[in-house]
Amino acid sequence: MINLNVKIEKQVYSVPEDSRIAKVTEMNHITKIQTCAVKNAGPPCQKVDKDHYVDLRSGELFVYNHSETRAEYAEGIARTLENIRNLINCNVSEPDACRWVTLTYAENMQDTKRLYEDFHSFWKRFKRWCVSKGFLIPEYISVIEPQGRGAWHVHAFFIWSGKAPFIENKELRRLWSHGFVSVKAVKDCDNIGAYFSAYLADMPLSDLEKIPAQEREELLKLPISEKTDSEGFPKKIVKGARLHFYPSGMNIVRRSRGIKDPEISWTTYGEAKKKASSAKLTFSDSYAIKLEDSTKILNTYTVEYYNAKR
Repeated sequence: MINLNVKIEKQVYSVPEDSRIAKVTEMNHITKIQTCAVKNAGPPCQKVDKDHYVDLRSGELFVYNHSETRAEYAEGIARTLENIRNLINCNVSEPDACRWVTLTYAENMQDTKRLYEDFHSFWKRFKRWCVSKGFLIPEYISVIEPQGRGAWHVHAFFIWSGKAPFIENKELRRLWSHGFVSVKAVKDCDNIGAYFSAYLADMPLSDLEKIPAQEREELLKLPISEKTDSEGFPKKIVKGARLHFYPSGMNIVRRSRGIKDPEISWTTYGEAKKKASSAKLTFSDSYAIKLEDSTKILNTYTVEYYNAKR
């Protein structure tokens, strides 16, 4: 990870000037607008090899700070979760067109290569099953997720072009054949990507009992909040705890060929705001980028989300 000795601080949100350059990401009924006060003129660093990079401003050679877990790659994790969120929102406009499927192992299975192979085999069987039942074959977005005990499982969104068919758990369990299976409908949610990506990062407090004491103490330093589970019962959640179990460099997201990427365009903030004027502003935030041990602001960054279904 490149360390340019900068820090990002949250600041009071203020509406950007209309002349600012804005990046607009369109995902069905959700639009994201990002702006910054100073446009980047080019990359400050250039990669030399897997271990070294050059600071183009000074010509100095530096060593990458390789980390052992994805949790230490805060910026990379944020991009991965955002990619998952954007892909889901871009490809799911109606909740009743998709099913949220979880595939687990009966044993403590920790081989990620086997996980990919097992899912690939399952997907081929599932497509044949859909054809035999007269169902359309859906697209999918899959994400692998670690559990506190070290085992891996798969979360997947199956996305149909129309209303999703009813699928019994026992039928999908037979096709998976490795352990427990859950099939859930998605209801009363107009930002499915945000809900799903938050689920991937957070971990129930009760799950921390399954990991070594020293590691558990570190995770308990993270923020803890309370949320309601699918049956209406409150449970405590450790924010971001699950990210500490991802090995660095792992590709945790897979998708079928028909999954679309969000549409990205560049314009002024004023024009972007006009484009999203029929939607409701549901989230906004601002951040200041500073040098470490300095009060000088190098840049300011603003992000806004608009939802046309609100």
